[in-house]
Amino acid sequence: MKKNKYKHNFNQTSNKQTNYDFSSLLTYCSIDEVTTFKQNIKNNPVSGLLLNEKVYSKDSLIKDFPELKEDKQDSILFRFDKSEDRLGKSLSHFAGGFYILDPSSAIISYYLKDLLPKSFIALDMCAAPGGKTIALDLRRNDGLYLANDISFTRALEINKNAQRLGLANILTLSLDPLKINLKECFDLIILDVPCSGSGMIRKEPKMALDYSQEKVDRLLPVQQDLLEKGYKLLKQNGIIAYSTCSLSVEEDENQIKNFLRKHKDVEVINIDTPPLVIKGEDGIGYHMIPGIYDGEGIYFAILRKKDGSSNALTNSKDLQKTNIDNLVKMSFNKVDYVLPRFYQEFKDLPFIAPGIKINDTTDHPKCEFDHGYSKLASDIPCLEIDKELALRYINGEEITIDSQLNDGLVVLTHQHMRLGFGKKVNNKIKNYLPKGLRGRLF
Repeated sequence: MKKNKYKHNFNQTSNKQTNYDFSSLLTYCSIDEVTTFKQNIKNNPVSGLLLNEKVYSKDSLIKDFPELKEDKQDSILFRFDKSEDRLGKSLSHFAGGFYILDPSSAIISYYLKDLLPKSFIALDMCAAPGGKTIALDLRRNDGLYLANDISFTRALEINKNAQRLGLANILTLSLDPLKINLKECFDLIILDVPCSGSGMIRKEPKMALDYSQEKVDRLLPVQQDLLEKGYKLLKQNGIIAYSTCSLSVEEDENQIKNFLRKHKDVEVINIDTPPLVIKGEDGIGYHMIPGIYDGEGIYFAILRKKDGSSNALTNSKDLQKTNIDNLVKMSFNKVDYVLPRFYQEFKDLPFIAPGIKINDTTDHPKCEFDHGYSKLASDIPCLEIDKELALRYINGEEITIDSQLNDGLVVLTHQHMRLGFGKKVNNKIKNYLPKGLRGRLF
């Protein structure tokens, strides 16, 4: 029954209505704050990016994109106007230099980063396209992240993003989260639940058309079920990061209040937020409101489970050393991957990719290695090229270069950011970039 209910609630659309007054949901705001929301609701949405400091320096980012606005508090968060700046089509984005994410979504990881133990284990239950996991990973690379989404197609996007950014500690899978059969073993549950989407009405106008009370009522039990499942998977002193892109108290504070009434061993973690982040009703969680906070509409609450088991996981014995710092090799379904660590309890999970794949397993590959491995391979020489050649390479062209490097397989780089594989033959570079990744950038 739960399986059908979850899928039904997640995918079903509600009756359209166009004249709903979304300011009526802001019962936790002052009159002035409601007025500000109304005045800004027609403005363009705010876009943001998180810098991947392992790949791209802040100085290079600012030099390449001087129009970016750096966040005063968060050193890797920058804002930009998506209608004017096509950063998603830039060379540095292709190379994994940053991840584009709404600033309101990024703030959750900013507060989580100091609350977690060393080498923590996290499960993102509804992860696609991976933003919450990636945002935290860019701050805490010592974590091991199981990033799950019930939609296989959407879960594939998590893996693509992890590959582009070179994040081998993200293990992607696609399961009904209510059917994840593991013991209490996670230090962190990231739970960005399916919701009415009322906080995204600037970014996604269709969300305003799709909003209704009937939709909210239909999703409330889904959110409750996911919270209960997250609780059962969390170890003692573990953390649940609950979030929605909803303005509705019903989906936000009330869900947490009901959960706390049922689980007396759970406490709310209070954090110091800037004044433009609005505390929820009765001090439960936090709201970012469009026009007030410089981002879109997000609610989040951070909870700690004080009781429960402290199950220690068993390190897998099927891991081999690699020459890549802090990464090991593992075979999964007869395919080799690199990742930081793995546990025996996870061996039966149907991973899409437990880390970054090493070899290209398609028929008749040009290159023996998978493209994602180019982001990590330390035993293959790198060949630095200028921007013009880099753009031609990404467009799928064979390029010519004067280099004393020995002939053979190379990783092409620009500003030391890894682009992909090629084969040097005299002064020519054969293009090994997969066709699906090729295209014109700026």
